[in-house]
Amino acid sequence: MTRPAAVRGMDWDDGLECWIVSDPVLARQVLNHPGFSSRTSARLGELYMTDEARREHHALTEFMRLWFVHTDGPEHVALRKPVQRLLSASYVRSIAPRITEIVDESLEDLARATPHDVVPAVAEAVSGRVMAHIVGVDEPPAVLHTWSQRLSSFIAAMYRRDHATSAHEVMLEMRTSLGRAQAVEGFPLDTEDDRARTFATWSMILFGGLETTASLLGSCVLAVLGDPVLWARVKADDGVEAIVESVLELRPPLRNVGRVVAEDFEFAGSALHEGDLVLVSLEGGALLAGDQPGQALTGCPVGESRQHLIFGFGSHYCVGAPLARLEAATTLRRFARRFPGARLADNAAVWGPNLSYVGLDHLYVDIGGS
Repeated sequence: MTRPAAVRGMDWDDGLECWIVSDPVLARQVLNHPGFSSRTSARLGELYMTDEARREHHALTEFMRLWFVHTDGPEHVALRKPVQRLLSASYVRSIAPRITEIVDESLEDLARATPHDVVPAVAEAVSGRVMAHIVGVDEPPAVLHTWSQRLSSFIAAMYRRDHATSAHEVMLEMRTSLGRAQAVEGFPLDTEDDRARTFATWSMILFGGLETTASLLGSCVLAVLGDPVLWARVKADDGVEAIVESVLELRPPLRNVGRVVAEDFEFAGSALHEGDLVLVSLEGGALLAGDQPGQALTGCPVGESRQHLIFGFGSHYCVGAPLARLEAATTLRRFARRFPGARLADNAAVWGPNLSYVGLDHLYVDIGGS
């Protein structure tokens, strides 16, 4: 009889000053355990922002605190429910024709571009235009991704005053834009608290559908153009969804998520204290292994993907998962149809450095004679 693999416990990292959870079995337990809170934004602000910075940017930190991914229990369920209905699988299917149109428009932009860089012309353009369509904002993808990148920089380094100032400016710009957005109309706007929560919710949806989706789209194109077998399968429309799933598992857009210990207790053999930070790997492997994101996809045959954690687990499972999967599969199919002779250019992939996000800054291709 085969014995189940031993579950690795939690490790304290002195450099990061937090607990590390890299075992996938333990990660599922942590992500579904009430002793680990999702209120990471507030805790990071307490730890890494000065009192003066917190006072100056109180509106920003409050805005981040109200994102439903940073809430727990009944509050999280209440804030998440209307969004979950809105981004249901049936709704995503209903906008599939529009997504195809957006992808085709972006591929024509790629054909006209010099050099042919998949990241701005396709990955960022598709994710940005799709989210603009869903939310009902007018800003072009370049503006939306600039907003997202500035918010990401603040989340990653709250101690940086320049990042806080930049993110604060983005928050104000997003508020102005969302004030004109059609999607907001169906959400509570009666009181100041209602408006604050609605604005925070839609800002988070906009943010969540940009960087990670663009990263997935770029990684999918890189993966198939870098493997003749996969590229042949995409051109034959053979198992495209399975290819997307393998890219998600083996080159995830988001490597980890944070949690905060809600109270003193012992877990997996470690004594945890209220307020401790916890970094949970979504990869099922070491967070700091030093692997290169440009390496070939290996280890998990396409079509035999294990149940992964890339979209989270439990009550915090990503509401945008069906949308991201559809965008990726549509992009691969339409890319192969438009550019069947495409190949990677020399020094094609330029990766952006980030501990949490795995994304390309550039992906240069030769589109062939199409």
